Amino acid sequence: MNHQLLEERAQVIISLIRNTSSTYFHPETNEGQKGLFETLAGAGLWYLPGGVELFSGYISREALESIKTNPLETKLVEEHSFPRKVGGRYLYEQYREKGESFTKEYFLELYKTKLGKYNLVLKKENDKLKKFQKVKKGTNREEFFEMVNSIETLSYSSAGIHLCEFSSSRYAEFKKSKSKRKKEKTS
Repeated sequence: MNHQLLEERAQVIISLIRNTSSTYFHPETNEGQKGLFETLAGAGLWYLPGGVELFSGYISREALESIKTNPLETKLVEEHSFPRKVGGRYLYEQYREKGESFTKEYFLELYKTKLGKYNLVLKKENDKLKKFQKVKKGTNREEFFEMVNSIETLSYSSAGIHLCEFSSSRYAEFKKSKSKRKKEKTS
């Protein structure tokens, strides 16, 4: 992971949250406007560098089976169990709670331990998960945090996806092997 780039881009997202939070939390800001703020802040998370350091260590059972039976055709998706729009609201709520304690260090810790973490699933499983990873509109702050704390467990369970342990080294080995086989195939 490019840590310098991560810190530079994190500062942009922090500035965005700080500079727009008064409008986001203003009583006259409607749900549609709040949703756009959340989308913009959450989308910023997509532009932060990733890497194997953010891998949770879990893969879906179906993806693991696919790797064993058909590794060349297996297309894994790095599925962020913390959806981006939810991540945007989460950042605003964290800023409201932390105020000046919402530092770059705090943000980076959130990213590395929660917002940037991903599991490995198949594309079709990722598509199934999307409908279960939404937070109901109009939820109050307390309800929102309850949903956020259980979103991964509930969404995977609702989508019928079972996670298994899969080490970072096995994932790196799979990626390397797949890349090598693709090169051999095109040569």
